[in-house]
Amino acid sequence: MVCQLRNTIFTEIALVAISLITTLPAQANSDRLCPAQLQKEVEKVAQSPNLKASRVGVFVQTNESNPQTLANLDGDRYFIPASNAKLFVTAIALKTLGADYRFATRLMSHNLPNAKGEIKNGLWIVASGDPSFSSETGLKSLVTQLKNKGVKRINGGIWELTSRKGAEVSSSWEWTDLQEYYAAIASPFTINGNSLNWTISPTTIGKSAIFEWESPILASNWLVENQSITVSADSTYDLKVVRPYGQKKLIITGQIPEKSEPELGGVAIPNPEANFLELLRQELAAQGIAVLSASSDKTSKKLPPIQDLAIALSPPLSELIVTTNKDSNNLYAELLLRALGDRLHETTPDDSVLGGLMVINKYLQSINISPANVLLADGSGLSRRSLTTPNAIVQLLRSVSSNRNFRRSLAIANVDGTLTNRFKNTSAQGLIQAKTGTLTGTIALSGYAHPHNYREVIFSIIINNSNLPSRELQKYIDAIALLLTRLEPCT
Repeated sequence: MVCQLRNTIFTEIALVAISLITTLPAQANSDRLCPAQLQKEVEKVAQSPNLKASRVGVFVQTNESNPQTLANLDGDRYFIPASNAKLFVTAIALKTLGADYRFATRLMSHNLPNAKGEIKNGLWIVASGDPSFSSETGLKSLVTQLKNKGVKRINGGIWELTSRKGAEVSSSWEWTDLQEYYAAIASPFTINGNSLNWTISPTTIGKSAIFEWESPILASNWLVENQSITVSADSTYDLKVVRPYGQKKLIITGQIPEKSEPELGGVAIPNPEANFLELLRQELAAQGIAVLSASSDKTSKKLPPIQDLAIALSPPLSELIVTTNKDSNNLYAELLLRALGDRLHETTPDDSVLGGLMVINKYLQSINISPANVLLADGSGLSRRSLTTPNAIVQLLRSVSSNRNFRRSLAIANVDGTLTNRFKNTSAQGLIQAKTGTLTGTIALSGYAHPHNYREVIFSIIINNSNLPSRELQKYIDAIALLLTRLEPCT
């Protein structure tokens, strides 16, 4: 029954993938690869001269009740998994929190509004770290609900409350990552991804490049020092964008060649909580609700919130993990880890991250994976201190292989997510579902492969300690993954 369900799941996904692909290359008989030959072929790729100084880990097993190991190259040794760490967070969140789990963001007060539409003793924003919360949907909806309840004035200011505790940024993240959008602070008061997107385009030679915010209103209080210059088309590209730590400021230096494609990027907001509160005040004013600060209102007291006034719910967890895995969204993964930590509030009241890691370890033990083989330092894999083994990743993937929600969260080769532009015009199109992972000197790919003429296999491929560019490393990872799609029974 389990095997039948697995085949049904992959058939559904493969049909979607194939419908988006015009043609699939024919599988020539000469490309057939016997399972007994896989180990040798994997070793050939791993022994490539350019990988001589690197570490390569590979573990491949058939997806069945009594799995057969087809390849094992240092599969039980530690590797930095990069974003493959998200597999543990998303899979265990599904099992622990449930597919229907939703983050809630509330507006509350101590008293209901009076006949004049006034709220006394302040308005409370109670947040739980919804990674999908935005100005246009969540915030606008909350204030509209407040307005529909007849609220016209808030006396006593705005207060914030959350059950989340502990660090909002991993201590083991690299300093240079902290300004980037992909290292956005995992605050319970998250809004618009806690980042701002920008575009830089060349203009005419000798003039500064054109810098534009994607949402100028959201970036209205940011300072931009544009010291860049547009140069001739045959010149070197060396544009740099830096945000001094903790400041709402960008410094753009370097040069961008004329006729270059626009540079797309983003910057992490240094204080998400203050940003959230400011956007809330702006939306209240836009919808005609006045706010009297606590210092101005001498009659109000800071009393605990007991009355619900408005609520905004996130999409269900089954949808949130799609963004987490397919798009490899670090902020989503970090906030999911902290949501797991809330389950251990009584035993770890001061650290939601530690609580989340404890939940992961407990679940791993329940499926006979030693926690010693999964040493995570964060939820996203951005930390270089996270360690796990390819074997442990494969065992985790086997434990959720029949979970439709989890399977649908993985990118499909040459179809979507971080695999949209990979495996084009190869035998892997639509036949591989996997999670990518990339850090400087590290690359990973783990998931499921469904060869045309062989049973489904689960795999994990990781390369560490390389000085090669990520795009070049990717070729070796893909070469091993392509071997899996050529598997056929041999007599």
